[in-house]
Amino acid sequence: MHVVVLQRPGSAAPCDRWILQEAPGARVTVVSSRGTVRPDSDLGPGVRRVLVDDYDSDAVLGELFRICGEDRPDRLFANSEDDVLRAAEVRTLFDIEGQRSASALAFRDKVAMKALFAGLATPAVPYRTVGCLEDVFAARREFGAVVVKPRDGAGAVQVRVFHDDDELRRTCVADPAWVTSVHTGRLMAERYVAGSVYHVDVVVDGSAALLVSASRYSCPPHRYATDNSGSIMLDDSSPARRLLTGAARQFVRRLPAGHGVSILHLEFLADSSGRFFAGEVACRSGGAMIRNSIRYTYGVDTSRLACLIAVGLWRDTRELTPVAARTGWLLWTGGRRLAAPADHPDWLVEHVVSDRSGTATSAVDGKAAFLVRGANEEEIARRFAALSAGDPVGVPRGAG
Repeated sequence: MHVVVLQRPGSAAPCDRWILQEAPGARVTVVSSRGTVRPDSDLGPGVRRVLVDDYDSDAVLGELFRICGEDRPDRLFANSEDDVLRAAEVRTLFDIEGQRSASALAFRDKVAMKALFAGLATPAVPYRTVGCLEDVFAARREFGAVVVKPRDGAGAVQVRVFHDDDELRRTCVADPAWVTSVHTGRLMAERYVAGSVYHVDVVVDGSAALLVSASRYSCPPHRYATDNSGSIMLDDSSPARRLLTGAARQFVRRLPAGHGVSILHLEFLADSSGRFFAGEVACRSGGAMIRNSIRYTYGVDTSRLACLIAVGLWRDTRELTPVAARTGWLLWTGGRRLAAPADHPDWLVEHVVSDRSGTATSAVDGKAAFLVRGANEEEIARRFAALSAGDPVGVPRGAG
């Protein structure tokens, strides 16, 4: 068995070692670039690595074409959403099993993903495509406050929120380049849903969901510059959890045959009346500490699981359930300063301090990160409050 791994230089995921643990006789080729954070000593035994000068250049595709032409792999795995499309193009070109071009393009298209929620209890947020300013103004008047964003964007990148026409006009005057971007046809406008935001992270094997974890964000969307980013797993008894995990399972069953996806991150929004809408869908694991949170509660690394499914080395079809307490994570991004309690209580599972300074540039750009466990949502939220600014707050050791 020959497996090619496409790995961004900033990724430290030991994909090759995961593969060799399940298939000791496999041949693994890792394609990355100079400046990779993984030293040679970190690679699995016998792993071949090919490095290019610029990972984001066409040189990576050139190397993949050369490798596949000389020694066609049985599987090709990419562990970053940024590589989904070019990995799919290589599979299509060389007839390699896994996600092909059409599937990859669909997952890059927010409009295509919205169609899969039609008829579910969580319909997609109302939207319209835009190709000129007249379309944007029409969407603003139809929806009230409106979000304008790329159809193929990721996360909060290039997202703009307009609450009224004057705000939209001011943006156009201040940023003519944005107006030009409207003409590309790559933007869409959807209703701005003011309320709570949730995420469901799913490990997928064909039409089955092997792991479904539902959480709510602890801060409003697009506010990471002024509020700290965080997330709390939902209680088993939560109606929101039942609704969202059910919607996620239905979404997976609606995926086209041969989709080739092994992991999904879905976001949902609840408006002020409590009505839920489906938001973003990405074929990747959630960012920030979502992976850490799931690893503690479910006892598995979702990245490892997704890798093994993608290369055909995971054969257990049972759905995974929690093995430990629910967790939540909190990042110090733009809100008040966070600090660990002075006595380092047992409920603080992980605590990482970054050397980053200045203003956060994304919702996962934190100066400090905390993973907290608790018996329920309320307890986790209360423990978040103990990570307050100023003097560290002592909490009795072993509480909960």
